[in-house]
Amino acid sequence: MIPTIVLVGVCTFSLLRLVPGDTITAQILSTGQPGVQYDHAKIAQMKKQLGLSGSIPSQFWHWTSGMARGDFQKSFVTNKDSLSEFGSRLGPTVELGILAVLFSALIGLPIGILSAVYQDSAIDLVGRLIAILALAIPNFAIALLVVVFGAREFKYAFPTGSHPFFSDPAGNIQQFFIPAAVIALGSAGVLMRLTRTSMLDVLRQDFIRTAKAKGIRPTMVIQRHALKNALMPVVTIIGAQLSAVIAGAVIIESIFNIRGVGLQTLTAVNQRDYPQVQTNVLVFALILLFGNLLTDLAYGLLDPRIRY
Repeated sequence: MIPTIVLVGVCTFSLLRLVPGDTITAQILSTGQPGVQYDHAKIAQMKKQLGLSGSIPSQFWHWTSGMARGDFQKSFVTNKDSLSEFGSRLGPTVELGILAVLFSALIGLPIGILSAVYQDSAIDLVGRLIAILALAIPNFAIALLVVVFGAREFKYAFPTGSHPFFSDPAGNIQQFFIPAAVIALGSAGVLMRLTRTSMLDVLRQDFIRTAKAKGIRPTMVIQRHALKNALMPVVTIIGAQLSAVIAGAVIIESIFNIRGVGLQTLTAVNQRDYPQVQTNVLVFALILLFGNLLTDLAYGLLDPRIRY
């Protein structure tokens, strides 16, 4: 995990500096007065205030040494601690991610299991068709179609602003249900195909034939013997889906105007807010790495044979 975090930090820091434009120009344009002239002394002063006056290696050292002390630098735009700004927008993204992973499992697992149990039947063919369609269509394209179709045909506009679940449950469901379902479709397609393949492999094993020969009901064979053994690779995919949710949140939040970390990251990139982008990407990477770690630990709960 440590070398991965270091590599993510180096790549994020370097790629941001390669993006055309700079923070000073973005701030001048954000004032709404692009014709205002800034002399070299004023620009140099602004760079010094933002910590951009030194060389690239010195800026990188300043950033990493600050993080070691718990200082993630202040946002160039809000002038507030970038980690605090990240935390203030994390709630909507977490809710969107949890719902997306939940929807993905609720859609993908049952269809994958039914496709395997009724192999080569009409159920299997429909299930595979759904999986291929879910994988083939990008979630941002589906999101745009949903927004445009809802506006044109039903005159419906998705809620904007903040709608906490406990204070406004109806508004919260309207705001998050469809975006989470859109993100879940692609992940559900992967989950369907993998569940089907894994279940078919387990159903061909000798211990399944033995259980059937003993007269155990088919539903009990699937629930007690086949399903648990088939879930090993599926758990890996569910853990890896965190990355798909995070990647999808940047675009989906901007389309549905959800004020989460994804929209914050996209806005920070456009404004060349280096500290905010670096903090968001680094914390996202930590979340993914811990998600993978928990996935590895979950193997031992599903299969005692791999425990140390």
